[in-house]
This record gives sequence, structure tokens and C-alpha cells, in this order.
Amino acid sequence: MALPKDPRQKMINFMYLVLTAMLALNVSAEILNAFNIVNNSINTSNISITDKNNLTYLQFDEQMKQNAEKVGPLRIKAQEVKKVTGDMFAYIETLKENIIAEAGGRDEHGDIKSKDNLDAPTRVMENQKKGPDLEQKLKDLRDKLLSYVDAKDKARFEKTLPLKIQIGKSSEEHGGGQPRTWTTYHFNMVPTIAAVTILGKFQNDIKNSESLIIDELYRKIDADNFKFDKVRPFISLNSKNLMEGQTLTAQIAVGAYSSTVNPTIVVNGQTIQATEGLGTFSMPVGGVGDKTISGTITLPKPDGQMETYNFSEAYSVGASTTSISADKMNVLYIGLPNPISISAAGVPAEAVNASISVGNIRKQSAGNYVVTVANPGRAIINVVANVDGKTKSMGSKEFRVKMIPDPVLKVGVNKSGVMKAADFKVQGGLRADLENFEFEGVKYDVVSYRVGIESRGKDYVEGDANSAYFPSNVVAAVRSLRAGDQVYFDNVKVKGPDGIVRNMGNTSFKLN
Repeated sequence: MALPKDPRQKMINFMYLVLTAMLALNVSAEILNAFNIVNNSINTSNISITDKNNLTYLQFDEQMKQNAEKVGPLRIKAQEVKKVTGDMFAYIETLKENIIAEAGGRDEHGDIKSKDNLDAPTRVMENQKKGPDLEQKLKDLRDKLLSYVDAKDKARFEKTLPLKIQIGKSSEEHGGGQPRTWTTYHFNMVPTIAAVTILGKFQNDIKNSESLIIDELYRKIDADNFKFDKVRPFISLNSKNLMEGQTLTAQIAVGAYSSTVNPTIVVNGQTIQATEGLGTFSMPVGGVGDKTISGTITLPKPDGQMETYNFSEAYSVGASTTSISADKMNVLYIGLPNPISISAAGVPAEAVNASISVGNIRKQSAGNYVVTVANPGRAIINVVANVDGKTKSMGSKEFRVKMIPDPVLKVGVNKSGVMKAADFKVQGGLRADLENFEFEGVKYDVVSYRVGIESRGKDYVEGDANSAYFPSNVVAAVRSLRAGDQVYFDNVKVKGPDGIVRNMGNTSFKLN
């Protein structure tokens, strides 16, 4: 802004500038040095807090090894906190370097050359609008960090979160009697070292806020754990439905058991050796019907007295049964991936395999297979399973092998017969749709056909098509069709997913 033209006012303004410069010179040696000391202290503190936060992130990783299901969601949030705070810390670091560069950069020792420069912070933060941008980013970051806190705790964290964006209590006003903005309050005509120190202070607030939030997330890992004050036995069987000749395996322990205390376990009258608090019992099963495994668990109480707990678990022994079913029907279609479900009672699906007499069968996942066949007739699927380390036949089933049904010829949604002329003339060609078929998405392509158009008072028009679309020489005739005209389709050929070209014969439409 230009100085006023009044000579006396010019002199007053000029003297103000000189006095301001002299005042800066008088206090710079002490004040600038004090800012430098504070800035170095903040940088050291930021490094220390970063090390502490990194240790917390490592503790999340260690907890993941013990309970990934519970720790996983909390660790994801912690990593998000790490990213958003890290991005903001780096952004502020670029602002510091921009201000230093505006002030003349650094000397050969890495120190700021012009620590007392008052213009650089004003240019970067006010003139270049970096201050309002920083203010908004800090507000957004604060809101983001508070979003990771439970609603019931949010009011407490709003008070204690170090990152705050506010103007200090001051009665001073900006030029023109307007209250000072956040940017003006912090960066207008302050020495470069002071601006850098203020930005470092915001970085310190970010680091402390990051620490507060991730510590709260880490605390939640154990916050909801139950405190067990009762003990009860539990037993886990490898299966409750077994076939004759299979082996029953039971894992037996007590709820909330300690790996340092080995209880005495008796199952069906047999004493079981426990290791790290867990006992394992195995026996071959025989005889079809319902069975029971029962026994006792005895362990010392904290006062040294022995406590005994009874347990009982039911299981069933049945004859071998195998289920082989086509997911669509008891038919295999040529040219399609036919889905098949196979299961064997008492045998894990992972231990079951199948083969086919003709064609190919491929296992997609446990219990799910896909069969492809090439020729009509019959196909037999044989099932085997790994039972206690031995391959055992689980049964077989015969399927019919058939061609995919023929499609229906259509123009638009209309089959042969009577069709409105207005509907016909807006169509682009002939379609071949497969109706009422168990498989979805099976399509036929129209390969070729001859089309003839008989219009009243006009010459007969015909043309040969090599695709579903009407041939170009009959398009004009199609667009001018009227009630009473007839359209004939001869020698129609289509091709399905089996790759076979089929002759669909003739069809016709009379227009009304």
C-alpha cells in the first residue's frame, strides 16, 4: 500500500518503520536465541514421541500374533492414525522449509541464515494463503482423530486432545479494527525462527495427539476381556457322526485352564496323560448307533485342594453314506460346466475326491465339482475318500448325458405367428433364445438365414444374413412394413455353447 501523500504523515510512518527495525535489532540477539533453543527442544521432543509411538505400533503387531481376530480392527485404526498424522507432520515440515527458503535459506552448517526475517512468514502464510489452508487441515485432522474414540469417551478427549486450533486471548485487533485471524495471530510479522518454532509446536501437538489416540486403541485390546472366576470341563470330538472303522478323537480340558497345571483325566475308565493342561483321547469306533464318551477331570484348586469335574459327550456311529447330486438336475449337458455337489457322511469334504467314466471332473472347492462332457449317453461318477490314512470307495452314481435343447426363434420378444407391424419394424434382426432351461446365461448365436418380405403392392424382397442382424438390402423394406405384410425366415442356423451349428428350419411372421 502506498504511503499517504501528507508529508507529516509520511514522516511518522517512516519513523515507525525505522523504530520497528531498531527494536528488532535491539532484542534479536536474546529473543531469537531463545526461540532457537525452544525450537531445538521441540524437535528433540518430537523424535522422542515418535520413538514411543513406533513402539506402540510394534506392540499392536505382537498382539496380532496372539489374537488377530480381536486385534485386527484396532490395529487397522491405529495404522490409519499413523498415516493421517504422518501426512500432516510432513506437510507442516514443507511449510517450515518454504518459510526458511523465503528468508534466504540455510548456511553451510544447516542453520537458518535470517532468523530475524519478518517478511518470509507473512508472505508464505498470509499472502500465499498457506495459513488458512493449514488451519483447515488441522481442524480436519482433529475431527478425524476424535472419530477413532468411542462416543461415550468423545467429550473427555475433546478436552484433553493436545491438538487445538484457536486464537490466544488478546484484545488486539487487526488493521481496520477487525479481529485478528488465526493466521495473522500466529504468523503476521513474526521472525522466521518464531514461525518455524510455532509450526514445530503444532507438529508436537500432532505427535502427542497421535500418542493419546493409539494408546486408547491399544487399551481396548484387553478392555473387554472376561475375568473368569469359574472352571468347567470341555471336550472336543473330531466328529460326532462316524462310520464303522473310523477313529474317534477327543480333546479334553477345562475352561480357562492353565498350561502350567496338568489335570488328571479319566475317559471311559482310562487315565489320560495331560500335556500343558490338555489331554487327548483316541479310540476306534464300532457298532452302528448312538454312543457316549464320559469321564472326570481332577485338578488342584488355588488352596491346594483337589476338585473333580464330570463330563459326558454323545456321538453317533453310522454306516457309510455318500451323496452325489447334480446341482441343476440328474442330467449332464454337453458343452456346459455342470456343477456337482459331493459329500460323504462322517468324512471331511477336503478328504473326498471323485472321478468320471467319460468327460472330465474338476474339484473347485470342498464338496463342489464341475463336470464337462462331450458325447450323449451315460456317465458314471465314482467317489473315494481318505479315511484314517486309507483310500476307501464311497460309492458311485450314473448320470444321463444330453445335448443342450434347441432355442426358440424370435423377433424382439415375439415368436413366429402374428406380430404388430410397429413392433417388428423397430427390431434389428433375428434372435435365438433358450427358454425354460435350468442353467442361467446359456446363449445361442444366430449364424445365418434367408429373409423374405412380401408387402402388399410392392415387389418381393429377400436377402441373406451372416449374423443375427437383418441384411442391409432388406432394412429399408423392414422399416416400411405395414399391417397385412408377411416376413419369412428360411434355412436358419444357430450355434450354442457346445460349438455345434444347428439347422432351425423356417419360421414366419404375419403383421397386423
